[in-house]
Amino acid sequence: MARSDVWRLRYRRDRYARHLSYAELSRRFCDLLLNLLTVTPNGIGFSPSEIKPNEISNESTMWMEKTTHMLEEFVLRFGPYPAGLQAAGPYVSKSKIPNFASELARKAARRLESLGSDLSNVFIKFGKREYMESLYSCGALRIQPATYFAATFHNEAVKDDELAIEASLDLSREDLITFVSNPQDVPVDLPHQRVDVKLQLESDYWLYCLSNSLVPRLFIDYDADSCVVIRDRARFSGMLQKASLQKLSGTTLRYSAVEYIDPLLSRSLTVPVAFCKHFRYAYQNEHRFCWFPPHPINKVIHCDVEIGRLTEFSDLIVL
Repeated sequence: MARSDVWRLRYRRDRYARHLSYAELSRRFCDLLLNLLTVTPNGIGFSPSEIKPNEISNESTMWMEKTTHMLEEFVLRFGPYPAGLQAAGPYVSKSKIPNFASELARKAARRLESLGSDLSNVFIKFGKREYMESLYSCGALRIQPATYFAATFHNEAVKDDELAIEASLDLSREDLITFVSNPQDVPVDLPHQRVDVKLQLESDYWLYCLSNSLVPRLFIDYDADSCVVIRDRARFSGMLQKASLQKLSGTTLRYSAVEYIDPLLSRSLTVPVAFCKHFRYAYQNEHRFCWFPPHPINKVIHCDVEIGRLTEFSDLIVL
């Protein structure tokens, strides 16, 4: 049996997306697609044909399986392909898929192909040249409020509610009784129920984000023409901690790789909100530093710091 057929049968046994509206289903399909796509460098030219699925790996297989599940949900609702998907265009366009065939994408692909060094175990900060030059030369950076990222002027790759995580679960009676305090009152013949959950932090906090991946598409997502590749994570983290806590005294600093969650799975109900994001951002491979105030604050203001020169252990890349 083909692997895709196994995935479809597996989904039919646990139809966890049955409760989604058509708009929600289409958006989920688009989110999965964005994690499957990559921009490949070739040093000769750049065309839409070079935008293709990632090479097969454990991670990409996960995305392909989830995508197959959504295709099966379309089939169960509307019939054989392409029924259902034909009308998904408006929802896909609303998600503002980056222009992977842009001039910026071409420059990024060519520039990164020329890098032959090992880029494992690094931090990367993407941005405009003037800010990346300042970060590289003197360690000048801005720590933003978490609420800043909810602003409407951000594109879809940046805009997010960093104070909340939402989940939407399709629960059977057996699932539901594990979440309620009065399981004896749950009707025996209760059908599947949609349960929407939102985990909300009480306070704003400060946030500084980096990536663990140096790939062409992130220049496009962040509208960046430059980046700083930080090759000594521990040294950078120590410098940032020392300089930032002088200005943000009294705060608690924590840092970690971001965990990307699937909002249709119950695991989403037990996650640390500040270090989790919807899986639509998973391709960004984010690592973040968070400063939490000692008492809840409705809205904090940004903090500019200089942590010192990064030139000894970092590289500045300008497209």
